[in-house]
Amino acid sequence: MTATMQALVLHAIGDLRLEKIPRPEPAPGEALIRVAAAGVCGSDVPRVFEHGTYAFPLVPGHEFSGTVEAVAAADSSLIGARVAVKPLIPCGRCRFCQIGSYGQCTAYDYVGSRSNGAFAEYVTAPIANLVPLADNVSLIDASLSEPAAVALHALRQGGVEPGDTVAILGTGPIGMLIAQWARIWGARQVLLIDIDQHKLDLAERLGLGAPFNSRQGDPLEWSQGVTAGRGVDLVIEAAGAAVTFAQALLLARPLGRVVIMGNPAGDVRLPQSTVSQLLRKQLTVRGTWNSHFSALPVDEWRVVADMLAQERLDIDSIISHRVPLSEGVAALEMMRDRSESYNRVVLVNEP
Repeated sequence: MTATMQALVLHAIGDLRLEKIPRPEPAPGEALIRVAAAGVCGSDVPRVFEHGTYAFPLVPGHEFSGTVEAVAAADSSLIGARVAVKPLIPCGRCRFCQIGSYGQCTAYDYVGSRSNGAFAEYVTAPIANLVPLADNVSLIDASLSEPAAVALHALRQGGVEPGDTVAILGTGPIGMLIAQWARIWGARQVLLIDIDQHKLDLAERLGLGAPFNSRQGDPLEWSQGVTAGRGVDLVIEAAGAAVTFAQALLLARPLGRVVIMGNPAGDVRLPQSTVSQLLRKQLTVRGTWNSHFSALPVDEWRVVADMLAQERLDIDSIISHRVPLSEGVAALEMMRDRSESYNRVVLVNEP
């Protein structure tokens, strides 16, 4: 008799159902993971309700952790291991994979958008994508290893240095994680800019940096005041709005750095005066996507695992909702409708 499991299955745009489906079997080189917890990424909501996935039906969910239940190999030493899982599955053959730039792979697979994901009791993934976790690391916290690695990658793209002033436009979960990494890396000041006072209040309570609500004033004028006129060394745009793209370029000091992280919902048009500032200040502007996880120079997922083990990275505080998988449809609808204030929502399976 085929083993089954509960899963949230997306049958069409907006048609997400809790169902019993066959439990997957690991292929050669894969592990079967019992999912402990799966984070609901900000991209999952439009994926479910607006854009859809690459095929239907499909189980979403790419941020997750769990324990290895089985492996398709003679070596069973991994069984029982506590792991986080890298959702991007590189082809291993293209020119970018050959240099370890897996995020630029031209033929990648992706758990939760191209292959069945972790809004389920079980999921399969390549053994090479497993990240071992220390015994003291909470599996619920570790379910957000993916956004933690993405946040670290964005900061590293900006060439952060000890003593820098770092401004973050957008204080959602990713922005809060960037703020934590900036502190770990030795930033002198962290400036947090948003229009959501609830998020800014939480960031201030967590001691992540100096908050500013840009509905209540000019962030450029404010940043000049708190930096004594020096300006911002590194600006990370994590909101994905046209106005914050422009603000990022204005906030950066001459010869400063800007990292564009937010994925805009529409076209971005910059005023001529803002482009002139970009030129005159000779800014370095970089994009960022996903994370780096080849062994050299830095496997950012290993850094996340190490910082969780050392209790230097606080993920628990940015999780606002821990919801049983059985209530997952309602949780995503709440996020779509914004019927409650939330920060990061995590779907949790029973132990």
